[in-house]
Amino acid sequence: MILSVIKKEMTAFSKNHRLIAQFILDHHQDVPFLTAAQLAERVGTSESTVFRFANKLGFPGYPELKEALKESLMDSLTVIDREHAYKANEEDDDILLKGFALDAETIKEAAAKLNRAALYEVADRIVRSNGVYVTAERSATALAHYLCFYLSWFLPHVHKFDHDYVLERVVNLPSDAMIIGITFNRCIQNVVDTLELARQQGIHTVAITNSSLTPVARHADNLLLVPCKYISFIDSYAAPISFLNALIIAVSQQKFGEVEQRFTNLESLWKDRGTYVRDERP
Repeated sequence: MILSVIKKEMTAFSKNHRLIAQFILDHHQDVPFLTAAQLAERVGTSESTVFRFANKLGFPGYPELKEALKESLMDSLTVIDREHAYKANEEDDDILLKGFALDAETIKEAAAKLNRAALYEVADRIVRSNGVYVTAERSATALAHYLCFYLSWFLPHVHKFDHDYVLERVVNLPSDAMIIGITFNRCIQNVVDTLELARQQGIHTVAITNSSLTPVARHADNLLLVPCKYISFIDSYAAPISFLNALIIAVSQQKFGEVEQRFTNLESLWKDRGTYVRDERP
């Protein structure tokens, strides 16, 4: 992702920025582990030039650029490579606990970077839309199901897309519908294609992804960003689940008193139909 952007912008860079860009392209496996000072020394420029280069690419600073390069590097690894990298220099017992620690760090990062204005804007659109269609594939399908499950409690116009005939459904959607695409890191092509087609049809699109540089981000009218990290060979969705919780709550707040009444009705239905096991102990 970020490497493609650097290649595309190469001719627009100044002389020193081109030197940095070329070094990154030639040594993209090493740069994510270099400090700004080390990168400047390798290239033969100043540390401040490295920071300006990161700004030129749209990052607040070099640490954010380095993180994007690290994510790009991880995206290029096979699942076997990821597993080996995760296990490196770890004792067997630590491998399990390391996953909890990484998830906790990622959730904290997601909370710190939460764009409330963007979240509430999408929440408002979800409520006002004539139809909301959520698309995701592979393991991210669980996220689409989770979002649709809870929104369906008080919004009957929320649906999860079935990719068996997604193209036919997209071309027949009303113009005031919206499509939410969920995909992270190595984006799923079908999800990218669905949002691209929807946008061509004049349908509002929302992408929930981990970076503004992911392929799906290019086809989003609204972009909701949340970090998504690897744990061994697994795409860990701890932070995306927390983010979806925030989105669901934001949507429920738009419905005010209606939500309480819906919940009361649902509780009666669950009780009458024995949906949940009741604890009969005294």
